[in-house]
Amino acid sequence: MEKKRSLIDVIDEYVKSGKVKLPVMDQNSLMVQKEISKSEPDLDRIINLIKKDISLTTELLKISNSSFYKGLEAVKTVQEAVIRLGMVEVTNIILLVCQKNAFKAQDPILQEFMNKMWIHSVGCAVGTQWLARYYQYNNLNEAFLAGLLHDVGAFFLLSIMDQIKSKNATIPHKLIVDIVSKMHTHYGSVLLTDWSLPEQYCKIANDHHNIEFDTTNLLLVMLRFANKVCQQIGAGFIEHDDSDVFACEEAAVLDINDVTIAQLQIKMEDSLRLS
Repeated sequence: MEKKRSLIDVIDEYVKSGKVKLPVMDQNSLMVQKEISKSEPDLDRIINLIKKDISLTTELLKISNSSFYKGLEAVKTVQEAVIRLGMVEVTNIILLVCQKNAFKAQDPILQEFMNKMWIHSVGCAVGTQWLARYYQYNNLNEAFLAGLLHDVGAFFLLSIMDQIKSKNATIPHKLIVDIVSKMHTHYGSVLLTDWSLPEQYCKIANDHHNIEFDTTNLLLVMLRFANKVCQQIGAGFIEHDDSDVFACEEAAVLDINDVTIAQLQIKMEDSLRLS
């Protein structure tokens, strides 16, 4: 008698057989990021790249005028958005828009999971960048992208399960949570490698839940801490995490005080408006 396959076996078969349709990292977003990262970025080129994508332009203006950026005058054009918000914030918005569009599910339950993961990813991106600015890390865009992509394996697995469910398969709610929780770090690294992203992002995707981790890797430590804070404020895939962020190992490595942690929590709670 043929041995009954587990869902993990089916997922592995999908990945190895090429049945999975991998989402593609948006090329326009990458070109904008590459231009912005130059020592002397071409402002006109950046604006023209954004204008090529109507949906990107629309979302850029929408988010630029959201309550998260309160205090700024309303922006009406791409030029105004780039000039008034600055290169770092515009890059963040572009990454948010393009990454959110990369993963969609037909199944409403899986889409709800994706929505929760998206809120968590945005919170971690904002939190990691806030910490990067606080600790004078040399690349704020890198910190934001690390936060945005660290759980990409969860989106990847949910996408695969959506394809499996489209074949009329039934996947229990608890099994979805178990599979994503236990396997998203591995598959996140696999996907980012497939996208040919730098090794640092692949390592963060793979290592951000490891009990033992490289405490000399500041980007990894900041992401891990932002991830814990995000879980504690209730923005995550799993239930509210009651772990003490004030006493965790990452807080000790960062030598971060209670007042700064409270400021970070407020910033991350505010970021949920972008989701």
